[in-house]
Amino acid sequence: MPGDFIAVGRVTTFQGNRGEVRVLSFTDSFEQFSAGRKLRATKKGVARVLEIESVRRHKEFLVVKFAGFRCIDDAKLLRGALLEVTRPELVELPEGKYYAFQIEGLEVVTTEGRYLGKIAQVINGVAHDIYEVAPGQGKPGGQERILIPAVQEIVKEINLDLGTMIVNLIPGLE
Repeated sequence: MPGDFIAVGRVTTFQGNRGEVRVLSFTDSFEQFSAGRKLRATKKGVARVLEIESVRRHKEFLVVKFAGFRCIDDAKLLRGALLEVTRPELVELPEGKYYAFQIEGLEVVTTEGRYLGKIAQVINGVAHDIYEVAPGQGKPGGQERILIPAVQEIVKEINLDLGTMIVNLIPGLE
C-alpha cells in the first residue's frame, strides 16, 4: 500500500480474548472500518497491512477483529498501533464534515476580518473536536494558542479551496 498515509484510528487495547481490539476512530465514518477493508497498522516504525474481518461499536470505541487474529496474545501485539489508509482509500465524508488533516493548516480569520493564525492541530474532544490555533504574526508578547470549539455557533465557514476558516469568537476564547 504505497503512498501518502492518513491516520484514521489508533488501537487502544485488546477486547476480550478472541483477538479483537478496541479502536479509537479519528473519523466519523463507520464505513472506513467496514469488513473487508484493509488498513496499515504502524507501531514503533514497523508497518503491516491488516484486513478487517468484523467491526462493531462499543461505547466511544470500535471493536475490530482483524483476519488472522485469534487470541488475546495476537491482539496485544497491536496495542498502540496507528491505523492508516492512503488518500484514495479515504471514505468520502458528508457535506460539512472534514478529516483532521484537511483542517490542520487552515488560516483562521474572525467574522470581522481579524487574522488569528493557523490551525496547529485538531484535538478530539468528548462532545466535539477542538481546533488549536497557533497565533499569527504580529501578536504582542508571543500570545498563547487559542482553543476554538468545533461547533456551528463559532465556526461559521470552512473553505478548503482557499485554505481558510472563518470564526465568530465568543468572549473568553482569546
